[in-house]
Amino acid sequence: MSKYELSLSKDYVPTWTVVDAVRELFQNALDQQTVSDDNKMFFEYDAETQVLRIGNKSSVLNVKTLLLGSSTKRDDPNTIGQFGEGYKIATLVLTRLNKPVTFYNYGVSEVWKPRFVNSRRYGEEILTFFVDKKYPWENAPDNNLTVVIENITNQEYQDIVESNLHLQEVGEIIESSFGRILEEDRYKGKVFVNGLFVCNYSEYIQGYDFKPEYIKIDRDRKLADSFELKWLSSRMLSGVNSNKTVDMIKNSSPDVQYITSAYATNADNRLREIVDNVYDDFISEHGENAVPVSNQEEYTEVSKSAKYRPVYVSESHAIAIKTSYKYVKPALEPEKKESINKRLITWLDSHKQSLSKKAIKQLEEIIDDVVE
Repeated sequence: MSKYELSLSKDYVPTWTVVDAVRELFQNALDQQTVSDDNKMFFEYDAETQVLRIGNKSSVLNVKTLLLGSSTKRDDPNTIGQFGEGYKIATLVLTRLNKPVTFYNYGVSEVWKPRFVNSRRYGEEILTFFVDKKYPWENAPDNNLTVVIENITNQEYQDIVESNLHLQEVGEIIESSFGRILEEDRYKGKVFVNGLFVCNYSEYIQGYDFKPEYIKIDRDRKLADSFELKWLSSRMLSGVNSNKTVDMIKNSSPDVQYITSAYATNADNRLREIVDNVYDDFISEHGENAVPVSNQEEYTEVSKSAKYRPVYVSESHAIAIKTSYKYVKPALEPEKKESINKRLITWLDSHKQSLSKKAIKQLEEIIDDVVE
């Protein structure tokens, strides 16, 4: 039996849960299937024994993958794993939480059993893999790799299911080249990548399942970049011409905040149709003489015209309306200023009592000589 010590402290990633760890192992299996269609994955849970099994048809584990940073997926844009730490960290977390993990590496007749061992080198417990290379099987299954996780309670499994779209009936969706828009209310504000839950983003009106090649996630598979989320959902929705998209633009939803900019990066965009509908909706609600304004300066300028009526809308809504080919910039009449003659006459009428007859006569002559 061989022993492989990993330089991973028992307290590494202290915030990870069972759901986080299982997500990593599921993602590894899914990525292997993505790389090769013949390498089918499976995911099974036995509620009675509380045992979870994950595996692939033809995958095998090489001890080189125990090296931190080692990864077979680094340059594949269709997979999530990029750090080479996934299954090692997942194993550490599950072992720490008293969820024993066993890797049945059938393809090379090995069994890997990790546990924490006191290290003489580091002076504390570290994760160690014990690899039995002479493991006999009477009836080996028809797959090369199975990961067995014990002590998974029914509630924990339900939490795992809720975090994994591959294990759910997702319901109404809209397909996009960037992923899927999750239309049902239960997904509102939820962000998934390749079907796996990543984070909640409460500003979102809908839920989204993004393809991994379009979004970056950190080691903990968490997202914190608000701009990136708004930009990507705007790219996605620029290809969806629907009443809901129009309403989100009208209500300044973060989902579409950058739609009039991000559309250029979506080859399937339908922005022209969308903004035409936004324009029609605005005119239908406010009338033909309505002009969208988003600040006081614009409001004041339009208010000077007797022909048009300013209507306050958000900046993003105004941009969408004005992007439509149907929108014609109003020809606002310049403010008419009182003539110099009239201003002088008005002034003279107000101050005659304080002027001499001679001064009045001179001023009247000046007024007559003023050329407009």
